[in-house]
Amino acid sequence: MTLESLAGRPGRQRQLAAGEMLFHAGETVASVYVIVSGQVRLMRVNHVGAEVTVHRAGPACWLAEASLFAERYHCDAIADSEACLLSFPKAAVVEGMQRRPELATGLLADLARRLHEARLRIEILNMPTAQERLLAYFRAHAGGEGAELTLPGSWKALASEIGLTHESVYRALAQLQREGRIRREGRQVWLTPASG
Repeated sequence: MTLESLAGRPGRQRQLAAGEMLFHAGETVASVYVIVSGQVRLMRVNHVGAEVTVHRAGPACWLAEASLFAERYHCDAIADSEACLLSFPKAAVVEGMQRRPELATGLLADLARRLHEARLRIEILNMPTAQERLLAYFRAHAGGEGAELTLPGSWKALASEIGLTHESVYRALAQLQREGRIRREGRQVWLTPASG
């Protein structure tokens, strides 16, 4: 495991119950994490008091990497489900990156992938209608027209991720189904190929 190698020590195991906070925005950064099982969501509260999902991470993902070079966490981290994490001291990881640059390269590659995902989210958030946001999300995560997607979480979680209320998501889903642009069963969505 890269973080373990960088830190030069095994991670300290941490268990979270569903809904339990791992850290809050503004707290001093002491650790970075790798998720062993479960799902953890990074979120902020926007200017109107709505929760906005910044990132959702599952098994084998690391968490709080953006805080490696910051004094304080930039957002809240909350467990979406029961989760098991390994905690690594921030200072030990930073020292390891300087000592073992070949391992740091793997972390940089992961950061580049996450940056690409963040830019895609910004693109989706800038779309004016709920239908456009949903279709863009489906296309990006299912791989295009005619493909199938199983939502990783709830529709409410997706709403938070793309900056909508869950009511708006349900209305947009119903409209997209009426227009024949998608088929849906539970958390499964099929993108209907464009005709003509």
